[in-house]
Amino acid sequence: MNKTSSLAISFLRERRSRTALTIVATAAAVGMVIWVTSSYEALHKTYDEYANLALGRYELAIAPISREPTDFIPQESVDALRADPAVKAVDPMWAGRIAVVEFQGQPLPSDRGTRQGGSGSGSNSPLPSLMCLATDAPEPPFEMASGTWLADHAEYTDDATPQIVIRADVAERRGLKLGDGLTLELPRPNQAGESTIAVKIGGIVNAPTLHGLGSRGIPILTPSSGQAFFPASIAERITGQPFRISLLGISVNPNADINKFRFGWSPRLSSYSVPLQFQQAFEIEEALDQASAAQNVKLQSYAATGVAMLVAMLVIFCSLSMGVTERIRQYAILRAVVLTRGQVAMLIVIEGLVLGALGLITGITLGWGLLKLIEVLFGALLYHGVTLGPSSLILSTLAAIGGALFASLVPAYQATRVKPIDAMAPKQSLTEANKIVRPSLFTGLILLAIGPLLTFVFPPSESGVWFAMVATFACTAIGFVVLAPSIVVSVDHFIGPLLARTFRLDPKLLASQVTNNIWRTVGAAISMAFGLGLFVGIQVWGFTMLEAFVPGAWAPDAIAVIKPGLPLDQVHKIAELPDVDEKRCLPLVVEQPRLADDLTGSAKRASVIRQDNVVIVGLDPDGAFAGDKPLLELNWVEGNPVEAVTNMRQGHACVVPDHFLAETGLRLGDTIDVNPPRDAGKTVHYTIVGSVELQGWHWQTKLTGLRPRTHRAAALVFADYDSVATDFDLPFASHVWFAYAGDNADVESIETATTELVESIHGKGSEPDEVSARIVSIASIRSTLLNGARRWLWMISVLPLVTLLIACIGVLNVIIASVRARRWEFGVLRSIGFTSGELARAILAEGLMIAIVAGLLSVGFGILSGWCGAGLAQYVSFFGGLHPPMVIPWTPIIGGVMLVGLLGILTAAWPAYSVRRTAPMTLLQAGRDFT
Repeated sequence: MNKTSSLAISFLRERRSRTALTIVATAAAVGMVIWVTSSYEALHKTYDEYANLALGRYELAIAPISREPTDFIPQESVDALRADPAVKAVDPMWAGRIAVVEFQGQPLPSDRGTRQGGSGSGSNSPLPSLMCLATDAPEPPFEMASGTWLADHAEYTDDATPQIVIRADVAERRGLKLGDGLTLELPRPNQAGESTIAVKIGGIVNAPTLHGLGSRGIPILTPSSGQAFFPASIAERITGQPFRISLLGISVNPNADINKFRFGWSPRLSSYSVPLQFQQAFEIEEALDQASAAQNVKLQSYAATGVAMLVAMLVIFCSLSMGVTERIRQYAILRAVVLTRGQVAMLIVIEGLVLGALGLITGITLGWGLLKLIEVLFGALLYHGVTLGPSSLILSTLAAIGGALFASLVPAYQATRVKPIDAMAPKQSLTEANKIVRPSLFTGLILLAIGPLLTFVFPPSESGVWFAMVATFACTAIGFVVLAPSIVVSVDHFIGPLLARTFRLDPKLLASQVTNNIWRTVGAAISMAFGLGLFVGIQVWGFTMLEAFVPGAWAPDAIAVIKPGLPLDQVHKIAELPDVDEKRCLPLVVEQPRLADDLTGSAKRASVIRQDNVVIVGLDPDGAFAGDKPLLELNWVEGNPVEAVTNMRQGHACVVPDHFLAETGLRLGDTIDVNPPRDAGKTVHYTIVGSVELQGWHWQTKLTGLRPRTHRAAALVFADYDSVATDFDLPFASHVWFAYAGDNADVESIETATTELVESIHGKGSEPDEVSARIVSIASIRSTLLNGARRWLWMISVLPLVTLLIACIGVLNVIIASVRARRWEFGVLRSIGFTSGELARAILAEGLMIAIVAGLLSVGFGILSGWCGAGLAQYVSFFGGLHPPMVIPWTPIIGGVMLVGLLGILTAAWPAYSVRRTAPMTLLQAGRDFT
């Protein structure tokens, strides 16, 4: 073992530059793992601590499911909870953001845009607004830092200054102390004519907060959301309305079973006029994870480990494989003199493990440096600091050592095949490379066909989808690896002459350069293709999945969202507006009832279309579906508009999306039974008379208030206006769907005119959004969705692009080895008349050819894996079940291929420069020892 280890160290020292580059690439991969994993650990620790403290002395909180500012908790729910023997205390709270206009008598900037943004971050910046909680709770929800709680303050007269309690971190950041005064601006003058109200700080409370985010980082309302706490009477003065409840803090008796209490109350909470939901510590943490993408960081940590392991494996494999090729004669002599096959194999394995270990140590150092940099830049967010946790070390060790071990297996096997007679082994010829083209092509295509067959021709059941997924991606990856030699030979044969003309080279100089060392080229190309292949796969998968959620051409131009609604006889005034197409303008009534039976199997596995409720829209069937230019220009999958309209005129007939029939197994003529939310125990029936494609209805309903009850629905169902209005007790049209009269419609003027119409009927109302109208255009919905999706896809594409950059170090190793092996040949070429510039350009062209092979491999792998991945996601993803067509986003793909080409040239630049500046005699003195 000692002589084997000594030989391994000697071989590594012999090629110092190659060893150094391999260690750097492995270290970069390890650093990537530590960076992602440790960031998640710190973020999760921060959120875990916050979630456990966010409710304060309360075990539970209750808030409306909807986030609409006009939705408040009904008083009857408070009375019912207080009557429950398991409840110790119920404390109602009102929540609202209030602008601060004066501090200690000094006026503050009055920019309303700033006020809406929160409290700022600088210690000396103004207090544009505060998130306020008003309550009459007898005890503070958190421990008092100083001063007294609201209940301890004496009753004040109209002339007295009311006292409030400030959160400790707000007081520290703003330099506030007990006794300081603030002047708050009311949203509108109250009944007493006040437009401002003066308050004084009477207490400071130690409520938890997410440092660096303030209340803006809290995705759900909790007691810790409050930056200032008011008595309930102050909330009434501020709003000019009776006290309304935004949140309930629930204290449960110590001997009560909190889980039993929750599950017993959950159905009752959802049955109130404003549906309610529980909030507990683990739900707050889950919401934080989702809102801040911490869960994505967790998934990225595991993905980074797998990616880093493969990158380290490929880079170390290229290094070891080149060493085996260069040292065939040495291995043959060692086999003849001293070493056994096992010792030769162990020699290669030790080389790989040493490279992995050195890369691990260097990578940990690099990763720790990056983490400290993150702590300096983002210490406000990660206020627990950053640590090198056990999971970071375990995953990084797995990436480096595991990658090194796997990388050494094939070179070790190759080394054991060396015989003493191979000391005179000839150089691999082009003829030998061509022999593998046909079997490579045939076997590779067979493997590539397995994925589409398992995904689309023989689709798996839900229980077998994971097997299909593993088999699909394994066969796709192995298939392209097997196909790589054929692609190398094809690029050499077809693209080589074109590059020779482009680089002004003699075609014979460039011919067969990448093919003579085909396995070296294959290894380098696969290293580069891995990162770009993941990038292309993410883009294809993401945009294919997104296609089902982008509203299609069927959707009208805009929808008016009206509160509290319009009488039916007033809708024509909107249709008569100059920018509205009078013939394509319909009023809607909307409800979101629960299905009487769980037709979609949502209890078994919920998904975006497996829900226990539907959105049912009542509208005029003739205007919606009939005529040459109906409001909804739909593609009918089953049934036809003529028969559907005829049936809908008779009442209680509906048109459903095609995916709803596929998911439920229903057919035309079957009925959907739903329970009206306002009439518990009643069931109404609608007969299915048509099935249509409704691409993107989810976001159409999400951003337009067409989901009034909960945030998910199984389908968007169309029925006649009168049936829906009668069955669900909807006296007013809550929406108006319309098309523009021309291409340059003035949306603001439509919204202004609609608002004036609504206010002329209902008055202005005392609360914002209580009486309102807003226009949501289909263009804005598409823009919001696409912009958000592109940002998210690019965010998760960073890891593959970093992988691509790391892989370029391995490619540099390959090109350096290739140049080293041909130094004598270059010397001969210089001697017979080739210039140093021609040789340098030939090396650059070789780097570009490797990049072209990598580009072809990665685009093929990315498109096929993305297509199959989107197909298989329909059976397991929460957003699956819609079966969208494949979308290939050519712009990012072409950009990625161009990046690979540029990196290929840049990687070859240093070896090209090195050959160019070396004298012909020096090149000839290298001899022909490198084979």
